[in-house]
Amino acid sequence: MKIVNYRTTTIIGRLLICAIFIITGASLILASIFMDAPTIRKVISFTAGILGIIYFGRMAIMLNILLIRNKQMFSYNKETLTVRDQSVKLNFIKNVEKENNIPTGYLGIKTPAYVLNLIGGDSIYIPTYYIISTKDYPVILQTLKSIVSDRTKR
Repeated sequence: MKIVNYRTTTIIGRLLICAIFIITGASLILASIFMDAPTIRKVISFTAGILGIIYFGRMAIMLNILLIRNKQMFSYNKETLTVRDQSVKLNFIKNVEKENNIPTGYLGIKTPAYVLNLIGGDSIYIPTYYIISTKDYPVILQTLKSIVSDRTKR
């Protein structure tokens, strides 16, 4: 059985970036309270700080959950492909594609995902959670496509 995992270093890197933006948001809120500036500038600074904390705070919570839980994206062998707790025989997979805006189930965050379209019309999603690096994204997609195409050669 071969296993494809999310990289812990990528998760930590994304978490650090979120932390920088959360600190920047908090700094904007404090600056809007204590700076001597026109009211409109204070309102814009305060609003930008709140929006930054809300957006990047949600991402940070999701990344912390991913850091703690099992980092297995999917596993496969010659006959089956397993995503989370779902196992599907390779003969039932019609094709693989990528799609954007798939709900992750974490705080309403939507993320790009790999989609396994099954012969019966169902789909299995493999979310990326924004932690797949740009160089790994096409490699994983090609791996999934080669797994599915290998079953057609048998």
